[in-house]
Amino acid sequence: MTKGKGRKKRKGSAEKEGKKKPLLLVESPTKARTLAQYLHGRFVVLASKGHIKDLPPKELGVDLETFEPKYELIRGKGKTLAFIKKVAKESEYILIGSDPDREGEAIAHHLAEELKRLKKPIKRVLFYEITPEAVREAVENPTEIDERKVEAQKARRVLDRLVGYLISPILWKKVKGWGLSAGRVQTAALRLIVEREREIRAFKPQPFWHIYAHMEAGFVARTVKEFKDEGKAKETYERLKGRSFTVVKYVRKEEKKSPPPPLKTSTLQQVANSVLGFSAEKTMQLAQKLFEGVEIDGKRVGLITYHRTDSTRLSRKGINLLRKYVKENFPEEYLPARGRPYGRDRGNVQGAHEAIRPTYPDITPESLKGKIDEDLVKLYDIIWRRAVASQMAPLRYERREVILEADGVKFKAEGRKITFDGWSRVWPYNLKEGEEIPDLKEGDVLKAEKLELVRDETKPPPRYTQASLVETLEKLGIGRPSTYATIISTLFRRKYIYRRGKALAPTERGEQVLDELLKDFPDIFEYDFTAKMEEKLDRIEEGEESYSHLIREFYGNLKPKLEKAKGE
Repeated sequence: MTKGKGRKKRKGSAEKEGKKKPLLLVESPTKARTLAQYLHGRFVVLASKGHIKDLPPKELGVDLETFEPKYELIRGKGKTLAFIKKVAKESEYILIGSDPDREGEAIAHHLAEELKRLKKPIKRVLFYEITPEAVREAVENPTEIDERKVEAQKARRVLDRLVGYLISPILWKKVKGWGLSAGRVQTAALRLIVEREREIRAFKPQPFWHIYAHMEAGFVARTVKEFKDEGKAKETYERLKGRSFTVVKYVRKEEKKSPPPPLKTSTLQQVANSVLGFSAEKTMQLAQKLFEGVEIDGKRVGLITYHRTDSTRLSRKGINLLRKYVKENFPEEYLPARGRPYGRDRGNVQGAHEAIRPTYPDITPESLKGKIDEDLVKLYDIIWRRAVASQMAPLRYERREVILEADGVKFKAEGRKITFDGWSRVWPYNLKEGEEIPDLKEGDVLKAEKLELVRDETKPPPRYTQASLVETLEKLGIGRPSTYATIISTLFRRKYIYRRGKALAPTERGEQVLDELLKDFPDIFEYDFTAKMEEKLDRIEEGEESYSHLIREFYGNLKPKLEKAKGE
């Protein structure tokens, strides 16, 4: 009894002292709601609603002598910041948990700048997944704001401002129309679309012919070489009618194929576009919601790890969770002896992040139907499937290839028969089995039921889809996958491109804008030049390049071109 009274007394005295709660700042109200639920009232959780500071909207905002940016409070953010300061004054200490990337680091830096006058301890927390365990671990192990990351974001923002603010007015004089703009990465993306369209226009199809042999044994073989001459094709076709076919080569081989890696930002955008028809912008908006938390049966759950990542690496925790799911839900042969960690497939600093995976593999896409928005379920489904498949046994198949000969003309048929579905049981996309080729041996003589002479013609390269544009931008090292959605939506908004079915095509205005920009600034919008800028931004984050050196060098290259374009 006495013991109980003692406890009550201690609690009462703590209340009297009015122990202050720490403040946790994040950028999104949705994320704030999820975190508040997980932290059970231990923190006051507030959202900055994105960036609080940026370059001024109506002036360059960069000193061309020192190259220092002049950040100012974003219009409409005054009340938000005032409220944050009011709560911060009453808090024990401040943690800033904006997203773990360059933009998030810049948000954290600007918030810390505004709050440092309060003389409260300010620390950074990084949430790579929003689960109770990960949140608890993050708030118990705060770190410092990464100033190198802040510098890299500042450099990107200033580079983009110099291009947009100094080059766009030149466009306004040369191209009629409202809302024109130049963009460092945007223009390189537009260039890809325009150049592809011009390739298609200039393309002159060339006819060619193949002879197809429909064999009595139940498969179709095609001439190994194509015929460029119609007369020769017809003569060969007539000559082969009624001829026997001899098997000159027969290959039957057991092969296996490992699963594709889990998704990262670029491949998520590609798969969501090709499988679901989602735009890059829609994909990133939905992924943000899945990361920050959705309400399921009255509780908020962060369903996926952070979705802005250039890495396919899986953490030990992630591998164990996925392997546990496979072990409990599939026959024994579907679980390989060891987990697959995968790894970074680009040498950049963002690759330190994990791949995109479900935080709880036991929450299946099927179990979410009717509980959250249908499009969220669809996107979660491809993230979940790809991650689970990545820890499953290889797909095994039997590859068969036969080369036939008739009167000196060679024919070929290939087939692939799946003998064990492995990971494809979960990730069934883009699987082709091919021809069913029977058991044969060299020297066998076969008959054709019929021959078919088929005319075809060479095809122009296909127009880019959002999926293939994202793939190409990443391959060329242009921009960052996390920025692709904004770049593509800007091209649409400026009316530089339009949708042609699922494909992207340039408008007349888009082509005109590109021509003018390349006339005056050819190297600024070179693919290689743009990619090298990305590498230098990474080097700033790694501490191997300075903000000042990069911006001075860039502006030194840009200035004479600006003067020439203006006729100065």
